[in-house]
Amino acid sequence: MLCKQSVFFVTLLLFALLVPVQTPAAQRIDDARYILYLPSGIKPGHKYPLVLALSPGADAESLIKVWRGVSEKHAWIILASKEFRNGTGREILVRLNSLIQEIAGSYPVAKDKIITTGLSGGAMGAHAMALFYPESVSAVIANTGMIHRNHIATRRSEYPKAKCVVFLASPTDFRYEEMKGDKEFLEGLGWKTMWIEFKGGHSFAPEEAYLSAAKWLESQWKER
Repeated sequence: MLCKQSVFFVTLLLFALLVPVQTPAAQRIDDARYILYLPSGIKPGHKYPLVLALSPGADAESLIKVWRGVSEKHAWIILASKEFRNGTGREILVRLNSLIQEIAGSYPVAKDKIITTGLSGGAMGAHAMALFYPESVSAVIANTGMIHRNHIATRRSEYPKAKCVVFLASPTDFRYEEMKGDKEFLEGLGWKTMWIEFKGGHSFAPEEAYLSAAKWLESQWKER
């Protein structure tokens, strides 16, 4: 005959086997400075890539919309800025780097897998973050945007080496040729590059382009 303790453990085991484990739901956190999107299925004890997303007009909502699919498929945390916009200057980069450290200290972020990304002027900001804070940024995804030409002309010797970058480029975009030049420039510094073209001009790339970018970066991390 089973003792009471044995019955308890048998019951507990049956409960664990029969009751389905619920996947944690996605979370959206709205702050005056940002929108943070944590994908469903986040597991305790695991660390996840973080994407700092920038737009030329501080449009965090559109960034979350573009990145949600990648977030759910690859379990990437998305941090969309409400503060970065064209013309904000170097001081916003200082605040963004502090924000990265704040989020990484409060959420399950893999600190060696932090990506900066942006559209147009946001892409320029993403490149600038990699230049000024190479200890924070491991990769860049640039959507129809270029590196600031002053950074190439005056900071070539300071530019970090051997990182990863994905260019989301459109042949009809007015920044297309500059992006080709950026690819050549970064390859000369040992960066691994991925070039993805899409139709649509100076606009967000389609979701499949972002999914391809994420898949490629995941493959690069596995090779480290």
